[in-house]
Amino acid sequence: MSDIIVDLALGSPEEDAKLAAALDAFLSEHITRNPMSDDYPQMMVRTAVCPMGTMHKEIIFQSQKWAEAFQSFWEIHKMQASAA
Repeated sequence: MSDIIVDLALGSPEEDAKLAAALDAFLSEHITRNPMSDDYPQMMVRTAVCPMGTMHKEIIFQSQKWAEAFQSFWEIHKMQASAA
């Protein structure tokens, strides 16, 4: 099984904080909706800085299913945060 990497460019420390909150919310939502499940997302988060000085977060998943689910969740979370 190969890793699935979701690479997110972050424009500011505030966006980094939003991503951290989104990761927590993503896991909490799944656990709350499926408390008896044994299928939970397995992921690691790595910070990478490009030569131009921009920060990226690499979220490494063990499953394509969870990578796609998080990408959708992140897009919705960003739109909701922007609207607030």
